[in-house]
Amino acid sequence: MRILILAAGYGTRLYPLTLNLPKSLVPVCNKPLMNFLTEKIGVLRKKFPVKSVVVVSNNKFYKDFISWKKKYKINANIVNDGSNAPEDRLGAVRDIGFAIAGKQDDWLILGGDNLFEDNLSGFVKFAYKNNSPCVGVYDVKDKKSASRYGIVKLNDDKKIIRLEEKPKKPFSTLAATCIYFFPKKSLKFLDMFLKNEKATDASGGYIKWLITKTKVYGYVLSGSWIDIGHIDSLMTAEKEYRAQSRNATCCRR
Repeated sequence: MRILILAAGYGTRLYPLTLNLPKSLVPVCNKPLMNFLTEKIGVLRKKFPVKSVVVVSNNKFYKDFISWKKKYKINANIVNDGSNAPEDRLGAVRDIGFAIAGKQDDWLILGGDNLFEDNLSGFVKFAYKNNSPCVGVYDVKDKKSASRYGIVKLNDDKKIIRLEEKPKKPFSTLAATCIYFFPKKSLKFLDMFLKNEKATDASGGYIKWLITKTKVYGYVLSGSWIDIGHIDSLMTAEKEYRAQSRNATCCRR
């Protein structure tokens, strides 16, 4: 298995905070968002063979990720997609295609701007068991919150049978996260999509297309999940993770 972290966005909804700082390196509790992911990857390495970790960045923030890698001694390959501004960004799906090109293998794909508690071990086991594309989904509990996300419906076999982006009347409370597993045999669909489709900015669009071509499963993640898309979600993350840190400190006393 190889792992790809998507970190080539420009975080425009977090301006001015992200004008000169990539969203994936924005700190929560004095720790870059990316570090929460690399810590989870460190745990996964103990349970699954991980051949490599790739971080895809854009040209504007490429040097920031190189500095981050050096500072925290991160075992990952940083690749530059060549874009310099939001107007010429490749988009999430093309970034996936760019980063994994020529590497025919099983891929775990992680959005660099998501915070979640699940350790992903169950997700990876589930994905290997089904040997099909798999999406990490999170139950947001209420339909008002669900209208902010891409919402999925699962059948009894945990297969995704429907996906809609930000539905006005959500049909479930299961939100699709930017956590994907694409087995090697499924990469042909990514190539097909990139050759024939124009809307390649949002990865959810690819998943919606993919469920019409092959089986795609959903795995319900445990714990909390926060999509760092706006200042309010960043503030929520800061508050929740500071509370967790204080509780952990108290428990050690």
